[in-house]
Amino acid sequence: MSRRVNHCPLGRYHMLDKIAYDYVRAIKNRGANTAKIKHEMAERVKKYSEEDKAKLRELIQKWLTK
Repeated sequence: MSRRVNHCPLGRYHMLDKIAYDYVRAIKNRGANTAKIKHEMAERVKKYSEEDKAKLRELIQKWLTK
């Protein structure tokens, strides 16, 4: 029986939150190549589960609205 242990004191989705924040900051920079940034993000999250991808979308929306 394998259990995932959460060693992060800030929560399970802390790393996803950091990824979302960095992504939003990158695409909001003036003169940013958004197509390239979006492509790099898509390549980066291919290895994540569907649950993590859904949570990442939520976090990106959170940072876009702030």
